[in-house]
Amino acid sequence: MVRYSDELIDEIRSRNDIVDVISQYVVLKRSGRNFFGLCPFHKEKSPSFCVSADKQIFHCFGCGVGGNVIHFVSKVENLNFKETIEMLADRSGIELPVINSEGDDKIAMLKSKIYEINQITAEFYHNNLYNSAIAKPAQDYVKKEN
Repeated sequence: MVRYSDELIDEIRSRNDIVDVISQYVVLKRSGRNFFGLCPFHKEKSPSFCVSADKQIFHCFGCGVGGNVIHFVSKVENLNFKETIEMLADRSGIELPVINSEGDDKIAMLKSKIYEINQITAEFYHNNLYNSAIAKPAQDYVKKEN
């Protein structure tokens, strides 16, 4: 599984101005310090979608959706977190680190072995608990109230 550092995610977020990104999807008009437009996530006739350039967040007062530039792109493009980060990194010219597949393979193999051991252990205890020759004392012990 890909894991990007918090510093890299912060850099991607800071290099993608929320007003610029949302302007590609929504017509925004300045009103004071904020920008307003029609929400892309629900049908409406009057603008209730607010974008704050100062705080780098958006919020719709109609449907309640909100967040930062990553949340917006993820929701509007229907992308998962990894795809959203890749898209915004590409948009801002940030090169993402190459994943060390050897380390990932070792972790995946270790997880697989642990799951296999747990499965064998669960089957062992399940079979012994329901084996009529040795199960009666164990079942009585489990059912016994303290």
